[in-house]
Amino acid sequence: MIRSNESDFKAELDMLLKTNRLGKIVHVFDELDSTQDYVNKLPVKESVNGTIVIAKRQKMGIGRIGRSWVSPKGGLWMSIIFRPGFSVNNVIFTQFMGAVAVAEAIMDVTKIRCTLKWPNDVLIDGKKVCGILVDVNLQGNNKVIVMGIGLNANIEASSVNENLTDNSIRATSLRKEFGNEVDLVRLTKAIVDRLEYYYYELLSTGKTLEILDLWKKNSDTVGKQATVFDGNETVAGQVIDIEQDGSLLMKLSDGSIKSVTYYSNVNFR
Repeated sequence: MIRSNESDFKAELDMLLKTNRLGKIVHVFDELDSTQDYVNKLPVKESVNGTIVIAKRQKMGIGRIGRSWVSPKGGLWMSIIFRPGFSVNNVIFTQFMGAVAVAEAIMDVTKIRCTLKWPNDVLIDGKKVCGILVDVNLQGNNKVIVMGIGLNANIEASSVNENLTDNSIRATSLRKEFGNEVDLVRLTKAIVDRLEYYYYELLSTGKTLEILDLWKKNSDTVGKQATVFDGNETVAGQVIDIEQDGSLLMKLSDGSIKSVTYYSNVNFR
């Protein structure tokens, strides 16, 4: 763990952020094993709502179900702490909220339109540029949601593609798609601004359908063929909708309808 000495990044971000709740505490490190692991291991008294942890580089970045996430210098590797006061049933919408916030921030900063892959990936022309990882502990009085954002910003996409184990998707970076370096401070601010609005104005007030509608407007998932492995079985069929609880609604080859909420792997075509 290597902590930055009040880096220019942190100083600029502190100056730009005008949020009311998120980002009042920001920690920036030159290097961490994983921002998600770092935040999850914080003592309760330091695990304050709205705290943001950023690493300029991760040695052991984590994706879904423990997959490694290549995280060289130049990307945006960030975890944010939320202390929820809403229904457990609404936790799934934090993934959708995070993806929408990232896609809108990218549009704001670069004018590049992203599409969203169910439930937590952000794509540009079918290539992955960002993933959202949500860790949840809702036991007892110490309820916490940790949202991890891994965004390939100013990095070489080839460094990610060389290490991908999932051959169904390729990665890209904002620098490659934009044709220039992206201002990481401005991008971070844009993401945090939107997260604060969506979390407090929509998710915390039960307006989950508004979050889902925003996600659907930026996704081309509905209508695609999907193959899903839920840990026990593999099912294949056409996606016919995203249900109100955030699950994937599929029409299988035998004509039956299946709702998928939890999965180990999903491929679309």
